[in-house]
Amino acid sequence: MKKVLKLSFLAIALVFASCSDNENNGDDDQSTITVAGFVENYANIVAANYADSYNTAVEMQTKIDAFLADPTATSFEEAQDAWLYARDFYGQTEAFREANGPIDNEDLLGTEGQINAWPLDEGYIDYVSDATGNEVQNGLIGDTTLELTEANIIDKNEEGGIPENVSTGWHAIEFLLWGQDLNYNTVTHTTDNYSVSGQRSFTDYTTADFAERRGTYLKIVTDLLVNDLKDLNDTWAEGGSYRITFETLDEDIALTNILNGIGFISNGEIALERIDPAIDEGQENEHSCFSDNTNQDMWANVYGINNVIEGNYITESNGTISGTSLLDIVNAVDTTIGTNLETEADNTIAKLTTLLGLGKNFDEIISEETIGSGGPAGQLSSALKTQGTAISDAAGALGVAITIN
Repeated sequence: MKKVLKLSFLAIALVFASCSDNENNGDDDQSTITVAGFVENYANIVAANYADSYNTAVEMQTKIDAFLADPTATSFEEAQDAWLYARDFYGQTEAFREANGPIDNEDLLGTEGQINAWPLDEGYIDYVSDATGNEVQNGLIGDTTLELTEANIIDKNEEGGIPENVSTGWHAIEFLLWGQDLNYNTVTHTTDNYSVSGQRSFTDYTTADFAERRGTYLKIVTDLLVNDLKDLNDTWAEGGSYRITFETLDEDIALTNILNGIGFISNGEIALERIDPAIDEGQENEHSCFSDNTNQDMWANVYGINNVIEGNYITESNGTISGTSLLDIVNAVDTTIGTNLETEADNTIAKLTTLLGLGKNFDEIISEETIGSGGPAGQLSSALKTQGTAISDAAGALGVAITIN
C-alpha cells in the first residue's frame, strides 16, 4: 500500500507541476484575477486539505483501534500503513502555519505543538536501546506512578520547557508504531542498514512489559490527534468560526498572513529546521525518523506550498480545488517577479524529484553529505530558501511585507 500511494500521489503532483499555467493563467480575462479571488481560493484549499487530513486520521484511528482490539502482525502493519497515508495530507497543511491562523495562534486553537512537535526523545515515552543494545525503560509508559489520561499526557508535552520532551502528536504515534530506527544490519552487526525503519513488533502490545499501558497510551494520543484535527477542520469549514473571521479580514492582512505562511515554511521551517540540521547532525533531527517517511514528508511539505503558488489542490478523493493562484496575482502586477517565482517553484519541485528518485531513505541521503557539499538534500534546501526569497519578492510586488525566517 505504501509504495502504491507514494507513486500515485507523486505522478498526479508532477502532472500539475508541469502545467504551471493553471486555469486562470494564459488567455483568461485579466479582470477576473484579483487578490480577493486568490484569498477565496486559498480558503477553499485550506478547508479541503484540513478535511482530508481529519478524515484520513479517522481512518488511521479506526485501524489503530482494530489493532488494539486484536493485536496481530497484520493489523499492526495496517495501522502503520494508515499512519503513512494520513501523513500525506497533514504534511500539505504545513503551508498554512505561521499565517496567524488557528494552528499556531493560542488565542484560537494553537495546537501545533500538540499535533506535530519534533524532534522527539524516544526515551521520554517508552523503552529504548542503549549503546550496548540493552533495553532501558525510563519513559512515561514505564512510569506506573503516572496515570495515563489525556490530561496527564498533555501536561507532559514539552515538560520543563524541554522541546524534545514530546508526548503527543504524529511523532509520538509514529514511535509507538515503529520504535527506534536503529539501522541495524543483521549480517555485519553494524548500524548502516538504511533500508530498514523501526522494527517494533506487535508483541509490544501483547506479551511485552507494559503492553497494556503501551496500548492505552497509543489509544489516548491517537484520539487526541484526531480531535485536534477535527477542531482545525471544523473551524476552517464553510461557516466555521475561523473561516468567518478569515473572510472578513482586510485584504492586505489576509494576503500578508498567507504569504508569510508559505514563505516561512519554505525557508525557515523546511530548509532551516528540517533539512539543514539533519544534514549537519544526523538522523536524530530527521523529521519522521522512526518510519523512514521523511522523503514523503518533504514531498507533502513542498507540494503544500506549491498548492498555494499554483492555486490547485488534489483532494483525497482525487477531486481538484482550483482557482486564482499566487502566480496569477503576481503576474498581473509584475511579470518579471512572477516569472522568477514560477522558475524557483519549478526548481524546488525539480530538486525534490531528484531526491525522491534516488531510491534511498532520507537518513541514508544525509549520511552521504555535509552542509555545503552540494548533495541532493542540500540542493533541495537551497532551492527552498531561494523559493522563500521569491515569495518575499512577490509579497513586495503586491504591496505587503513578510518574514521568511
